[in-house]
Parts: sequence; structure tokens; C-alpha cells
Amino acid sequence: MSNSYRVFGVLFLVVAGLLVSVSPAAAASATGVNFTLPAVTKTTYSISGTVRNTSLALEPNVEVTASCTTCTSYSFTYGSAYTNASGVYTISHLLPASYTLRFDPPRATNLQHGYRNVTGPTDFSVSTPVVVKIVSASLTGENIRLPAGYKISGTVHRSNGTTAIANVEVGANGTNGGDSTTTNSAGNYTLMGLSPGSYEVGFGHDPASDNQTGCWYTGVAAKFAASCALHTNVVISSANVTGISPKIWSALKITGYVKTRASVAVVGAYVLVEGPDYGSAMTDATGKYTISGLNPGKYTVEVDGVNGTRVLDGYYNVTAPYYWTKLTASASSVTISTPVTTLATIEPATGYFIKGKITNTSGTALDYVEVQALGGSGTAVVDPGAITDASGNYTIGPLPLSNTYTIKADPSYSSDPTLQAGWYLNSPPNDFTAASSSALSIAISGDKTGINMRLPKGASISGTVKITGGAACSDCVIFASNGAYAVTSSSGAYTLRGLPAGSYRVEALLTSSVIDATHVRIITDGYYKSGAAPNFSATLAGATAIAVSP
Repeated sequence: MSNSYRVFGVLFLVVAGLLVSVSPAAAASATGVNFTLPAVTKTTYSISGTVRNTSLALEPNVEVTASCTTCTSYSFTYGSAYTNASGVYTISHLLPASYTLRFDPPRATNLQHGYRNVTGPTDFSVSTPVVVKIVSASLTGENIRLPAGYKISGTVHRSNGTTAIANVEVGANGTNGGDSTTTNSAGNYTLMGLSPGSYEVGFGHDPASDNQTGCWYTGVAAKFAASCALHTNVVISSANVTGISPKIWSALKITGYVKTRASVAVVGAYVLVEGPDYGSAMTDATGKYTISGLNPGKYTVEVDGVNGTRVLDGYYNVTAPYYWTKLTASASSVTISTPVTTLATIEPATGYFIKGKITNTSGTALDYVEVQALGGSGTAVVDPGAITDASGNYTIGPLPLSNTYTIKADPSYSSDPTLQAGWYLNSPPNDFTAASSSALSIAISGDKTGINMRLPKGASISGTVKITGGAACSDCVIFASNGAYAVTSSSGAYTLRGLPAGSYRVEALLTSSVIDATHVRIITDGYYKSGAAPNFSATLAGATAIAVSP
């Protein structure tokens, strides 16, 4: 985890690669790229019924889920609803298909979870559902009676067997589901709504009590194992199970100091451990950290420096000079088994910065440009980034010596998103290339300043997307094949901006929509294809390449 800003880029998936050919007759931008998505209106149906318990009392607030058993697409072939005060549920907008029905009652009812099955007086099965089929009419009378569940209970103590531990999360996990809860002030817990079967019972960590995590295990006197690889299943047959009461040991700690190589305390460094458990702590005014709540086992220790300082991210290495390494693969595995494990003082190396300014080709500063240094594979500093300030300046780092990076700038969220995204190339006046293969590799041998880029204008592709019948495709997501995207307006209009010279295919995506209580519109996603209306292709191979050149 780097202390530099992580750049995540576009939130949508790229759907195809950029075509390599560029037409010499490409227009500066393309307009009128209009197409219509095919849509079919279909009738939908409902499944309804009543939920009771085995005493015939009505059960409100039960979640009922209908799942198609054979469908590859889940638009209107999956649905859920809750029973009302009269125990009645109705799942609407389901297309003709075969379905199973699952019932999940509120925990407080202590009823079992399961499926509708027409064998037996309750029409209930823990694991074997009956398939119901919608053909041309809604289904009614899909009723069920939920049987009472079973319980697992006990008390959680410290290893002395007398001191209760409150606020410990306890969970039971079995083939047919489970339950979870927390211990009360007396250390007591009750797991509810369980069906007959075998359950692994686990116990979590309460920071205030600082206990180890683990599972119920009858192989030792404490009836507890810190590793759930050792556990004893709790079996429910026809009665509640009591007395699942482990004696849990106190958690372990890792402590130490982070200092510079001049022995100055590093304040505010973030130290993380990863192994059987995860933990973290910040260094205090003396550079000390203490990470609590750990189980015995092997851990790696990562140190993330402080923003704005030259303290590098890295790892604890028991044999390296200064007990520090930048290499992920060289992180030491620290075994802890005693209450407190004290590590040698970690002294990270000095890091360096990449700094520059992002403007347009007229020299106007651009704020909120995402600038990313791509590289650093195998180290603690991988692909760090920053955002330009109001003056267009950015600072990435600190970065370790000898790491190599290429610099990418993305103006998608900047004050001028019509500009192209691209890479640093030492080629005045713009020091810019739209091709990642042409980007300049920067080896860190000290601070790198003046890594400036002037982003040129990009081309655009614009048009309108409708659906069959003439309605606008509002809030449709439109992709260009290099990953650029736009969202259509209420009229279906879109503009893809900031495109470098190239040939693109344009795709529209929209989920199917509800029309009324018994009808839905199924819309087909697809691509622009020039020619006669509707100018649509369902496949990438049939799409028309649109050539543009800024």
C-alpha cells in the first residue's frame, strides 16, 4: 500500500481494443453517429403465496427469492419480495421460466431457512427445492410452513476459565447455512434458526478484550484452536446444543520502531502485518508502533512512509541492512508465538520524487488531471499517482532508486476533458504521445523535475441513441473501443471526447426496463453500423469503424 495517491482510472470496463489502422481521410470529429437499439416488449408474471410457521401462525418480513434454474440471462428471471403483515408475498416481473423458491425468515423468529418442496405437510426442505414453472400465467398458492430452528449456545471465557469475554463475534457455518451473533456482557451467546447438520463454530476478535480468533476444538482442554484448520464440528440432530464454551487465549502483539537512517523517529508511518490475521498501527512521536489482536503464526511486515516525506514504502527484512527492503519478495516471514514480539528498528531508505506540470498546448494549467507513474513491479511502490493542483502541478513519490516508470496523464475529470490522455515523451514542444509504446522510461536516480506535458485537443464522436419505437435511450452508457465513454442525455444524445487519431467502434449498453405491472422492455445492447436505419449491429464484427483525427 503506497502513501501516494492511487489512480484508479475509468470505472467502466473496456470492451474492445483500439484498431491499429488510421484512415488518411479521417474527419477531425465524427457527428451524426446515430443508431437504434432493438427492443421487445414482453409480458411478465408473478409468483405469490403465504408463509406460516408449523403452528400455522402467519410470518411477516420473510424474504422470498425466486431464481431461474436454467436461465443464462438474469434480466427478469430473478426476483425477491418480503411477506407482508398477513404473511403474503408476491414476486413480480418474472418472465416465463422454471424457478426455485427460497425462504429466509428474520433471525428473531428462530425459524429454519430453506426451500419450498411439495413433499410433506409443510412443503419445506432445507436443501431440496421443487421447481415451479411459469408458462403463460402467474402462479398462486406457493405456500410454505417454516419449521422451528435449533440453537447452539455457550459462554466465551478467557483462558483462566472464569473471566467472560463480551462483544466476541460467534458464527456457525454449515452445509445449509448458519448464523452469527455476539457475546453479551456475561460472555453468553445463542446461535439461532439452524437446521439439523454439522457446523463449524468460530469466534472472532474483540479489540477491547484483545482475544485470539479461532474455532471450537475439543482436542485440547481449552476447547479452542487459534487455527480453524483444527476444529470440531458441532452436530445438531433433533435438539438444541448447549455448552459450546471455549477458553480463549489473549491475543499476541508485534512492536518496534521506525526511524530514518539518521536515527530520527518517523512519526505517522503506517505499519501493517499480514498472516493468519491482519493488523496495523501508526508510529507515535518516538517512532514506536504496536500491533495487537494477533494469533500465533508467520507474518510479513510492511511500512508505508508519511505523505510529503522521503520515507520510502517497504518491508521488514531480518537480514537486510537497516532491516528494510523495497522488494515484496524479500519481505521476511516473522513467526510470533509469545505475548509480545519486538522487531529490530526498521530504517527505510530515502525516496525521490517525480514532479511536473500539465497544461494544454496553449500553456493553460489543468487541474484534476490524474497523473500516474506506471512501473515498480515487485516493489512496495507500484503504479503510484497524483492529481494536479489548481496550477497544474503534480508530485509523485517518494520512489525508490533504480525503479523505472512511465508517466501517464488522464484529463477525463479535469477542467478540460476534451483533451487527449497520453504519455510523457521528451519531445518538445508538447512532450506528449498518445501511444504507450512511445512513452519515455524514467529511471529513478534522484528527484526528476520538469516532467511536463502539454495535452493536445482530442477528436470527438457524437450522435443520438434511441430504442425501437423512437424513445430516447436515456442514461445509456456509450463506449468507444479505446475505453472512452459517455452517458446519454434524456434525449439520447452523447459525445465521446478526447479521442486520439484512430478508428473506433461505438457500443451502447443499457439494462432492460420495466414498463408497467405486467410488461417489461428487453433491450439488446450493440454497436453502431452505418447504412440503413436502425444502423445497428449486435456484434463487434458487424460494427462500422469510425475514423477521426484531431
